[in-house]
Amino acid sequence: MSSGTATRNLLRHAHTAHQEGKLREAESGYRSVLRIRPDDPDALHFLGMLHFQRGERDEAIKLVRRSLTSLGTNPHAWNNLANMLLACDRSQEAADAYEKATQYGPQMAEAWCNRAVCLRRVRQYDLAIDCFLKTIELKPQYEVVYERLGMMLYSLGRFRDAADVYRKWLVQKPDNPVARHMLSALSGEDVPARADDEYLRVLFDRFATSFDDNLTELGYRAPELLASTLGEYVATDGRLDILDAGCGTGRCGPLLRSMARRLVGVDLSPGMIDVARPRNVYDELVVGELVAFMSSRPAAFDVIVSADTLVYFGALEEAAATARQCIRAGGVLAFTVERLVDAEEPYRIQPHGRYAHREDYVRQVLLNAGFGPVDIKPVVLRRERGEDVHGHLVAARVGEPE
Repeated sequence: MSSGTATRNLLRHAHTAHQEGKLREAESGYRSVLRIRPDDPDALHFLGMLHFQRGERDEAIKLVRRSLTSLGTNPHAWNNLANMLLACDRSQEAADAYEKATQYGPQMAEAWCNRAVCLRRVRQYDLAIDCFLKTIELKPQYEVVYERLGMMLYSLGRFRDAADVYRKWLVQKPDNPVARHMLSALSGEDVPARADDEYLRVLFDRFATSFDDNLTELGYRAPELLASTLGEYVATDGRLDILDAGCGTGRCGPLLRSMARRLVGVDLSPGMIDVARPRNVYDELVVGELVAFMSSRPAAFDVIVSADTLVYFGALEEAAATARQCIRAGGVLAFTVERLVDAEEPYRIQPHGRYAHREDYVRQVLLNAGFGPVDIKPVVLRRERGEDVHGHLVAARVGEPE
């Protein structure tokens, strides 16, 4: 066996050990190769990746750069170097490395996608869009790209272009609930009366772990507004049975706990419920659709609170009717929705995928369902895309039986 063949076998065995998670064995193999061939580009590249796995980032970057000095046309090494640099918040250096990856690997869809994400971070939006589109051209079934590009175009206010992206996504995946819902939101075509349950599950499961941080950045106020207004309508001495309808990660829970004898949360998203559970403020947490849940618990609660959940309902009649059945006489329904003004229709889906409602429509739906009186106050729910999101803070009481 020639020395070259022996070295290649040594490298192959080291790489296999690396893939199997045997890092010590892999490192020993890579270093053995480098004692024979100090500038071996693959050994340097893979050893750099190993160091990065261990959290030794500076050494990892140095090794991959040495690899590229030896073989500067390796697109995989450029892509991995860029990933490392991006993880170290060296975004412009990463962008330059991703450019090299796409230059030497023009058919690498992953490199084009990574480059697009990086360019978006450094606010080179037009070039990022081009890179996302190149990714789709190379790998039309790469679903995450459609979503990232659609969200980016939405954030830039390019709603028609975003709608076109979701149309292309639906060609690839006709049943995808996110693509279907967002196309309706952005185009006004085939708008459903409420968001599809599967869309909501996918959406909120995906963002569950980062949800609270995102809402904090947006100045989200609905839980505090609801807790404050409840104090005007009910006793706060801990004797109430309260339902947090669409509880999400449980942001309302700590604000409601002192009012409640029993506090129950229900949400469609298992991921959200998993985040809410460690708060240890709910007596019961249920994964389920809130209308079906309320229908199953007649006259079970004194209060139902719903913070920005009915924004995923257009028509409110069914939700109001089941809430009325679920609340005891003298009880209160309190919720927030986004405000629709200067419109003929009672509600409208917005480009971001949520519905906004006219005040008179909300009031009439609740009165028809058996609530009264109905109080509606204008509020600012949060900020989004640099603007205040205006909403209705609604409180409606169930009358005492005569």
